[in-house]
Amino acid sequence: MTEPSGETAPWPSARLGWIAVFLLSLAGVASYLDRVVIGLLVEPMKADFGLSDTGFAMLQGLAFGLFYTLFAFPVGRLADSYSRRRIIMAGLGIFSLFSIASGLSRHYWQIFLARTGVGIGEASLTPAAYSMLSDYFPPTKLGRALGAFTTSAYLGMGLAFVLGGAVIGWLSAPGGLDWWGLGDHKPWQVAFMIVGAPGLLLLIPLHFLLKEPARRGVVGAAKAIPLGQVCKALWGRRRFLLPMFAGFAMVTLPGYAGVTWTPAMFIRVFGWSPAQIGLWYGAIYMVFGMGGVYFGGWFCDRMTARGVLDAPLRLSAYGFIGFAIFGTLGPLMPDPYIALAMMAVALFFGTIPYPLAGAAIQLVTPNQMRGQTSAVYLTIINLVGLGLGPILVGLFTDHVFTEPSDVRYSLATLNAIAAPLAIGLLLWAAGPYRRFRAELSQG
Repeated sequence: MTEPSGETAPWPSARLGWIAVFLLSLAGVASYLDRVVIGLLVEPMKADFGLSDTGFAMLQGLAFGLFYTLFAFPVGRLADSYSRRRIIMAGLGIFSLFSIASGLSRHYWQIFLARTGVGIGEASLTPAAYSMLSDYFPPTKLGRALGAFTTSAYLGMGLAFVLGGAVIGWLSAPGGLDWWGLGDHKPWQVAFMIVGAPGLLLLIPLHFLLKEPARRGVVGAAKAIPLGQVCKALWGRRRFLLPMFAGFAMVTLPGYAGVTWTPAMFIRVFGWSPAQIGLWYGAIYMVFGMGGVYFGGWFCDRMTARGVLDAPLRLSAYGFIGFAIFGTLGPLMPDPYIALAMMAVALFFGTIPYPLAGAAIQLVTPNQMRGQTSAVYLTIINLVGLGLGPILVGLFTDHVFTEPSDVRYSLATLNAIAAPLAIGLLLWAAGPYRRFRAELSQG
């Protein structure tokens, strides 16, 4: 397949581009409110449904993660041919409604089905957003745009922990549920209903303010590239795509595990309340998570502007060394505040790769393949990270370390295994990725 040389038409104005970043980031925040608050609800949901750690992890790893993964590619293919704006709005409405349905569940099978609906709806956002932003920003500014968009994940996580912990504490107080007129529901149920509402409200500004940009970097005149041709093009890039996707999967493995199980660790080991760990862990996510993501995008743009063709992969690998050290030691600390401090440093370094994965994909992919290639990437990292991360920690705790408070050792073990693999795989991908970009620039 011949790569496009690019259009000569001017790029959209910076104002329109950053409006899109802002609106897409709000959608990202809404999605993470739902998928993260469940980490604060481990103990009450386990008690109500009579679950083991592994059984609880199935809600996040199988029900949500599997269907989030399965629908990523079909949605990505749609995003390469149809209105990305409409796809994002449809997904936003679906996952918000199913989040509310999670709170209405009274049996395990009901919430299991509701979590699958949340996963299906949220599968629409990232492939369509990556593709849309690559048509708003030129390559030397794409890293910052994707970095800003990716900060929504950590803002959403932070808000979910801080506000979710406060709301759960409020709802659990005497008379808290009566104020809402929901005295026949459990606090965890009402928490799901509350975090599902913002996504529905966001549909209004998305409808009026989010614009569909003209597609750039289009190959040929066809609206869509045949699936067989897409597969052939991806296979032609396998020397860097395979280790690159595997490396980023190892980045997400401890990431999703930490989001799900770190609150439970502080509750079990240090006796903290959900409100207490929610406040501290949420603040760390908003400051250090967002800081690492934006720093990664900003520094990658600087490296790209200097002609470093493998900047996204090289920076991801070097940044993740910090996570390998502090992410392994943090859960083992005897004092909760020392543990939080080390986790904050680990979070900064551990979030650097996230926006760079999207940038790396967009820079070597024709427009009509960007959503699909991003979806393949999401499928792989979520099968590994979201599908296995929480479940592996649950299995380690239930069957290797045996005591619930030993979840700290499960987290440290997973981090110690995954981080070196991520670093090695990303550095392995950097060489062929660099050579492929050099060929593009010459041809």
